[in-house]
Amino acid sequence: MWVERLISVVNWEPLHLDLPWSDIEEGLGTTLSEDYKKLSEAFGNGEFSEFLQVLSVDSVGHFDLARTWRNHLDATPQEGPDPVFEPYEIYRPGRRGLISWGYGENDPAEWSIVTRGARYPWHQVDMCTSEFVYRLLTDRDFEPFSIARLFPEPDFYPIDPVA
Repeated sequence: MWVERLISVVNWEPLHLDLPWSDIEEGLGTTLSEDYKKLSEAFGNGEFSEFLQVLSVDSVGHFDLARTWRNHLDATPQEGPDPVFEPYEIYRPGRRGLISWGYGENDPAEWSIVTRGARYPWHQVDMCTSEFVYRLLTDRDFEPFSIARLFPEPDFYPIDPVA
């Protein structure tokens, strides 16, 4: 439902990508939310409203979810909070933690989203990935996350085609 709303609001023709989720989830050691997978299959890699970069599957570029996770994992201490994610930890197989799926310029389905920005500390947001992106783009009252006033006509720009 939220993916379809997002497709509509940015006037996007879904890509219907067939992505290797089994391999990706095996490499991560966990399953990803169906909503995130649908979002990735519809949009691929790209940027919403010149603000939010969403990672997906990208074997040739810098927007690959699994590669980004491994890079974070290699750069973080084995125990305790990571300086980038503090007070949280990066996800490690068999443990709880964060997997970065997007970046802004300034989930089995029940996984929460945690986000922070230059103007606000960490917040836990209990909604699916595509609802969060949709509300970030369109809901002026979705504070402190909304960019709807800055970008009143949301769009999506693909980055590096999936290979």
